[in-house]
Amino acid sequence: MNNKKSNHRVDFVLRIAGEGGEGVISSGELFAQAAARTEYHVFSYITYPAEIRGGFSMIQVRVRDREIYSMGSSVDYLVVFNQQAYDRTIQDLHDGGMLIYDPDTVEIKEDPDHVYYPIPLTALANEATGSNLGKNVVALGALGNLFDVDKTILEGLIRDRFKHKGTEVVEKNKKAVRAGYKAGAKNGWERSFHLGTASDNKAQYMFISGNEAVALGALAAGCRFVAGYPITPATPIFETLIKLMPKVGGKAIQMEDEIASISAIIGASFAGEKAITPTSGPGLQLMGEQLNLASMLELPIVIVNVQRGGPSTGLPTKTEQSDLKFSIYGTAGESPRVILAPTSVEDCFYQTIRAFNLAERFQMPVIVLTDQSIGFRKETVRIPDFSKITFVGESIPTEKISIPSPGEVEIAYRMIANGESLDNYKRFKITTDGVSPMTIPGTKGGQYLATGLEHTEEGKANYTPENHLMMTEKRFKNLEVLSRALEKNPPEYHGSPDAKIGVIGWGSTEGAIHEARDLARSRGIKIRHLHPRVISPLPERQIRHFLGGLKQLIVVEENYTGQFAHFIKAKFGVRPIEMHKCEGIPFTAEEIYNGIEKVARIIDETRIARL
Repeated sequence: MNNKKSNHRVDFVLRIAGEGGEGVISSGELFAQAAARTEYHVFSYITYPAEIRGGFSMIQVRVRDREIYSMGSSVDYLVVFNQQAYDRTIQDLHDGGMLIYDPDTVEIKEDPDHVYYPIPLTALANEATGSNLGKNVVALGALGNLFDVDKTILEGLIRDRFKHKGTEVVEKNKKAVRAGYKAGAKNGWERSFHLGTASDNKAQYMFISGNEAVALGALAAGCRFVAGYPITPATPIFETLIKLMPKVGGKAIQMEDEIASISAIIGASFAGEKAITPTSGPGLQLMGEQLNLASMLELPIVIVNVQRGGPSTGLPTKTEQSDLKFSIYGTAGESPRVILAPTSVEDCFYQTIRAFNLAERFQMPVIVLTDQSIGFRKETVRIPDFSKITFVGESIPTEKISIPSPGEVEIAYRMIANGESLDNYKRFKITTDGVSPMTIPGTKGGQYLATGLEHTEEGKANYTPENHLMMTEKRFKNLEVLSRALEKNPPEYHGSPDAKIGVIGWGSTEGAIHEARDLARSRGIKIRHLHPRVISPLPERQIRHFLGGLKQLIVVEENYTGQFAHFIKAKFGVRPIEMHKCEGIPFTAEEIYNGIEKVARIIDETRIARL
């Protein structure tokens, strides 16, 4: 196979595929953990069936000597556990790529452009453990040998993964990994990459998923209450918070459904706590009425929507960006809210902190939109420097609060009524910025009515036209002030200022667009790339500046109808070229680059033809 060491760069993609229940994901995760302990960066992508057992399952692990932005466009090493996995994935193995397969379960068609290594995974598993179930660990051992990973590292990972099942299970799996390691050694394969060297520098990094990053971001932001109901693919956020909340003095509670979950966090916020609930599209639909209640009560709450394929039950274990319109508009009446969309695993941590800052300062719901791809994929990310976390006083203007980043994290809290503001206290007092000081139940002089009915400044029900208009304007004043504050943030676009092609995306597509941008630059195509993290309200002035001078605009998103493109068209009157993907799997950089090249040919066909 091609030896990439010739250009002194490490960048390869390993894919393990098989059937749900065969341990495909476990095998890939253990390999990724081993690679993450070396000097290299690691990025893993997972897709699996909705059923507990059966159906196609796959994990893709990319290892690189620099930061990784996407899962990669082709496969260098392919491990298949059964015939279906071979038939569905062999076309993704590029020329010179290596196939590792079980000859007892997979029948292959040899291609001179591929390198083949048969390893009797099932037979070796039976011999080592007395069961077929260990073939994933045999495969792990073979990969350990192929990439020169020390056996003791693999055995340590096995111990950590299976110790809850008892010593006997741990020892059987150690035998399986040794059997695979030995079988790999017999192949005599030429190693292109060596992952056997650990790096002290990696102590600055951790290997986590987007869902875990959201949970950690919530805790760092000061969240001390979570209520939730299990729903794929958001459950790991809830599970992580259930484990960690007690360690910081917080509370976690599993509710009977999503309606009860959002009701619980509304109650917690009313009592003065920062609160969060994780869900997915069907759960967010159920939360609609209570989302309106939080807006009417002007209470800060954070909802994390890990999007999945829809509609209905749809594709619960696959990715899609199809909840955008519902998140922005999908409730009765008109209720202000903020929509954030993290762009990477690391960004999930910082945007979750930002969500709490915005919710608390502007007293409204904030929805964090991630998806299955970013939620379940794992990346090596920098460990936050907690010495750089500071707490922002109420007197600091909102526009002065920095956007959370590895260099600086500021934690904001709600405005609490005290002193003179408690004299003749009005919870919903009309103010210049729409934000009224809040009280915690039990505060002397701070009592008020909290109702979903339209109300006066004191909270008393009032249905007059004048009052409804006044209070609606008050609730949306918060959003107007926020929108002006966003315009003062640094621009979020990259690339050549004189480019004639612009690309706009949102959420988890950022990495693939980033690499497509690099491909385009290397081939002489100039583009600009904008990737706003605040989806609503949009930073309109910045986007208009980005659009200036463009001949063509491409909007990239993973849904069928082009939801964000519709948003851009309505706001700015442009006619973008829409690039959609609705297959349950993320865009690759090559797919996006191919679209950019086609647009470049339209603009300057003569020059592009020479590429």
